Amino acid sequence: MKTWVRDASPVPRPAAALLATLLLLGSCGGGNGGSSWPAFLTPGSGTPGPGTTAPPAEPAALTLRALSSRPDMATGGDVLVEVALPEGIAADDVRVTRNGDDVSSAFSPQPGGRALRGLVAGLAVGENTLAATAGTRGAGKLAVTNHPITGPVFSGPHLTPFECRTTAAGLGAALDADCSVATTYDWFYFTPAGARKVLADPLGPRPADLATATTRDGKTVPFIVRVESGTVNRSIYRIAVLDDPQEAGRWNPAGWNRRVVFRFGESTAAQYNQGSNTLDEVFKADTIDQQSIRSLQQGYVYVLSSLNINKVNVNDVLAAETAMMLREHIAKRYGLPRWVVGMGGSGGAIQQLLIAQNYPGILDGLMPDAAFPDVFSTAMAVSDCRLLDTYFTNPASPGYPFPDAVRRAVEGHLKGTCRNWSLGNGDAVLATNGSIKPACGLNDASKVYHPVTNPTGARCTVYDINATSLGRDAVTGFARRPLDNVGVAYGLESLKKGAITVTQFLDLNEKVGGYDGDGNIVAQRTVGDTDGLARAHALGRVGSGAGGLATVPMLSLHPYAEPGADIHTIYNDLKLRAQLERANGRSDNQVIWLFPNPQLAALIGKPAQVAPLGALLRDTLVARLDLMAQWLDALADDPAPLTADKVARHKPADAQDACWDVNDSARYREAATYDGPGKCNTLYPKTPAPRMVAGGPLTDNVLKCQLKPVNEADFLPAVFTPPEKLRLDAIFPDGVCDFSKPGVGQAALQGTWLRY
Repeated sequence: MKTWVRDASPVPRPAAALLATLLLLGSCGGGNGGSSWPAFLTPGSGTPGPGTTAPPAEPAALTLRALSSRPDMATGGDVLVEVALPEGIAADDVRVTRNGDDVSSAFSPQPGGRALRGLVAGLAVGENTLAATAGTRGAGKLAVTNHPITGPVFSGPHLTPFECRTTAAGLGAALDADCSVATTYDWFYFTPAGARKVLADPLGPRPADLATATTRDGKTVPFIVRVESGTVNRSIYRIAVLDDPQEAGRWNPAGWNRRVVFRFGESTAAQYNQGSNTLDEVFKADTIDQQSIRSLQQGYVYVLSSLNINKVNVNDVLAAETAMMLREHIAKRYGLPRWVVGMGGSGGAIQQLLIAQNYPGILDGLMPDAAFPDVFSTAMAVSDCRLLDTYFTNPASPGYPFPDAVRRAVEGHLKGTCRNWSLGNGDAVLATNGSIKPACGLNDASKVYHPVTNPTGARCTVYDINATSLGRDAVTGFARRPLDNVGVAYGLESLKKGAITVTQFLDLNEKVGGYDGDGNIVAQRTVGDTDGLARAHALGRVGSGAGGLATVPMLSLHPYAEPGADIHTIYNDLKLRAQLERANGRSDNQVIWLFPNPQLAALIGKPAQVAPLGALLRDTLVARLDLMAQWLDALADDPAPLTADKVARHKPADAQDACWDVNDSARYREAATYDGPGKCNTLYPKTPAPRMVAGGPLTDNVLKCQLKPVNEADFLPAVFTPPEKLRLDAIFPDGVCDFSKPGVGQAALQGTWLRY
């Protein structure tokens, strides 16, 4: 089998064994056959090198390219194609065929007359050949690989078991085992007062209380919204857009500004179902998603999808595939979008960032709120918090009950944060139930794993959902788990600062424990699967700042609520920045806005600021979308290839790091740093993750550290007595973490657009 990895980096020695495993799993890549979707995904053209002789010149042939998708990743039986016409060839002379059958009638001339464009339907599943001829002129050909609309395309075999949720979504019973439904359409309109009402007859007389909308392009149209509902890749999607219906069965595109906002959903859980959403969610108007109605009013297409909710689907490869198929669907049914921007917080930010890293071109810009860079390094922090919380809340632990200062000295976070992690997402590594109810998200409990009664059942961990890319242990059949805490000296930095005693440090690290294969806490430390670690890094399950992240504009907004024990700690934005700097030597495509959570004002005794801050946050979110549109429009208008320099060159002047004061809403424009001087760090100090307090780097993506011998000098000025030194050696018999070195298996990202 041919293996091709787009944008592949040189293979580091530690990852050599990984490539053999990739072949066994059928992971391969392929060129995109000259597609320009997006243009920077196109492999090299194969221009003759020095010393070669170019063939004799021939009459220019017609050329074909797929516009709606990469030609090797078309779905649903059709593809939008453009035929470029050389000089001397008239549009009427061109004949286009699909696997030998004439489909010329599907094509029409484009403005300028030098191209034809058409939606070619009737593709067979698998390989297809499109050809264009004009008399005796040379034929142009395009190979197109078509995949079922139910998937998969590149994500690997479908997850099983898998329960449908179409009835809960108001779409009726599923039509097949892939949870498909018939596509439906609903219309709504808005009044001048902002009320939303059902438009029962979209072709009938317009309501007297119908408001108008002014699009980003300056058009004034009726504020009528059409919502398309259906299924793609076993995911329930909703596509909302302005419409002024004039003809039955035909969408009126007059109000579309040719831009798309794609909303990604929050949280993290491993669920064996398709998830659900409702029509109301298209018009979601809570604080963070206030942009939904505003974006519709401005003429954006607004998209959401159940498998693009991280709490439903924690597999970023499947999330990328679903988002790709929806972008393709929009291109074929609505028109080629000028650009697509992601939006969403927490787990929704994770999906945006990993899609941009591993499958660049699906999203042209990112607006990640309360961001985490990825699932697995976050799971490491959550798992550390659960171990530490268990120790600190155990009455048998020496020193119980522990002062808040001692807990913070080890956990890093403010009071209650680690406990919230443990109680909320701590079960994400637990095979028997996971961090969702019912267990594994399965209504049929008989399908859930139990080590004794159902050892082959569905396992509810974030790792098992990603078994296709992580691989499976040959003995147990379970997903390889990139989770480890061998050699981690919890609280090391605080010990060196005198914030905890040697006795406290030793007792904690002696008793902190780890997780067994099913995610239960045990006395022994967790030993990560070596191959799983290598695959997690090389295949992009861990954030690295590499891949497509260097060339995608990012406007991150992070509400600060850490005093309220909020798990969305703000160091994560700087963690991502550190990864970008390490991978690319720059991070000027990332903008960080730190905002005081309105609830924080009440928490710190400033209740009068709650309402003003809430209004300011809504205004800021609207301004951010406008700023992102300005940035992406400038990139779209520049025909030069997409590079990090191009992204920086078109960065708007107001796209700069900033924070807002909780006391008076003043804005301070200053570079975001982890602990440097400045007003923002004074107002909102960042708290580290437990692994950072143990000496880990700000990138915080070392899942398993390399070890070094225990050396008392590394703990200075703390001093160990001879008995304490013996105890220290017994706690760390194989050594302690050496964070000056890359983690075990921490190989470079092996490429983008990988298949499984």
